[in-house]
Amino acid sequence: MQELGLHKISRRKSRLEEKRQDLFGKREQLLRFFREASEQGNDRRMRYLCRRIQQTNEFVECLAEISSEMISQQVSGSRKYVVSSLFLYQCYRDLTADASEQFFFITGSEVDGALVLDQKAEFSHQKRSVVGVIGNTTATHSLLIRLEQFGHRLLAHFHSHPGVGLGSTNPSGTDNSFQQRLEKAGYPAVAAIFSRDGYVRFFRSDNDLEIQIHGKGVEDLGRHSYRLTDINNN
Repeated sequence: MQELGLHKISRRKSRLEEKRQDLFGKREQLLRFFREASEQGNDRRMRYLCRRIQQTNEFVECLAEISSEMISQQVSGSRKYVVSSLFLYQCYRDLTADASEQFFFITGSEVDGALVLDQKAEFSHQKRSVVGVIGNTTATHSLLIRLEQFGHRLLAHFHSHPGVGLGSTNPSGTDNSFQQRLEKAGYPAVAAIFSRDGYVRFFRSDNDLEIQIHGKGVEDLGRHSYRLTDINNN
């Protein structure tokens, strides 16, 4: 997954830094030309170069402001995920359809900075059992590439755990490692673990998440944990 690219913010910061270095080089060249024009007493060229230097300085300042805003976004802890209660019930049914653990990716729209979790992106599995599930590596990579082709990102990954109660939704070491790899690779994805009796826990390793549930039938238990209150009728 790391081979599929960096997070958009990281890529943009890299491009901004490259442009900033180009502008620094350009400014040094313009200053050298200005000194030469000054020594030659060429007032017309000096006025022209002065305008160019001022424009370059404005570009440098603009890039600095953009970079500062991007850094602020990264440290503000403002990742907002929106998901409907109906979609959570649908995912719960699919994740607990049989005795084996199930696992799939989630994508969706990105609106005004909010990541809307509303579309399953399924793939084949290498192994499924009562105590674990392993995705087929080729299938997952192909799916991620397809998402990028359509301008979508991996926004979440949902899977089920055996057992009941909120305690059964605690992430395992494998769950934490997978989430950490996604975050290191720059994905904005949040993880969600579903129990057999309708408990759901969302998590990210960096704790940079805000969950908004749209609709009814979901009890907020705090700390990004929820209970589906009407699973017997769905």
